[in-house]
Amino acid sequence: MKITALTSFCVDFFSEQDKIFVGGNSLNFATQCKLSGIEQVYVIGAVGNDRFGKLIEAHFDKLKINRSHLYRVGASTASNKIFINEAGDRYFKADSWNGGAFDIFRLSEKDWQQIRDSTIVAMPAGDPNLKELLKKRHKNQLVIIDFLDYFGLDYINQFIEDIDIVFLSGKKEMLDDLQKLSMQTGKMIVATLGARGSMAFIDSKIHYCKAVEVDAIVDTTGCGDAFQAAFCIEWIQSKDIDKSLEAGSIEASKVLKFFGGVE
Repeated sequence: MKITALTSFCVDFFSEQDKIFVGGNSLNFATQCKLSGIEQVYVIGAVGNDRFGKLIEAHFDKLKINRSHLYRVGASTASNKIFINEAGDRYFKADSWNGGAFDIFRLSEKDWQQIRDSTIVAMPAGDPNLKELLKKRHKNQLVIIDFLDYFGLDYINQFIEDIDIVFLSGKKEMLDDLQKLSMQTGKMIVATLGARGSMAFIDSKIHYCKAVEVDAIVDTTGCGDAFQAAFCIEWIQSKDIDKSLEAGSIEASKVLKFFGGVE
């Protein structure tokens, strides 16, 4: 199995804790895949020619994640300022995100060729390369897109035809519409609901899994990414949605216990 994660790599600034961690949807996803025992894990994207870019490179090298298509460009490494409330939930402020290298990176034809034999291709919905990925994808690949918690149903509907699994941080008021959208398109939609667990909609059915309880929540950063990676790996291997939801829930619960998306 070969898994490729595109193209969100950043550093997370936890100013209130005076901590800096490597992160980004794609870095967190690739890390979880590697920790789950997948040998062929690749990343494609860009970092800046700065100390933060070097931190990200060192992280991939330590885990033996293939970064042969991770480039240094003439922009700062993307960064995010993260704040934690008393419940351990992360939140952002208006100036939290600095896109830097992430905003300007576009895959070359050589990069697209690298993806051709990937079993799973993962990308966040805010990626500037999203439309091109969905044009170039192959039908035998599992393409999963994370719509996070700030893309609405209209935006999801624009792209869902070419996506195999839609992930998002769901809100209670969206669930009926997500079920309808899944029924209309025949696509799998997986909503993570925080402490309320997770749900998957497919084939006119609803699958539900309780969240794994933890003694104390430190930080929710990266939980969704860990969930998605574990879910996809189990789904590819077993095609069992309930087992996939459970696998995702278990790995997400581990990430709640420390600051940042990866330990």
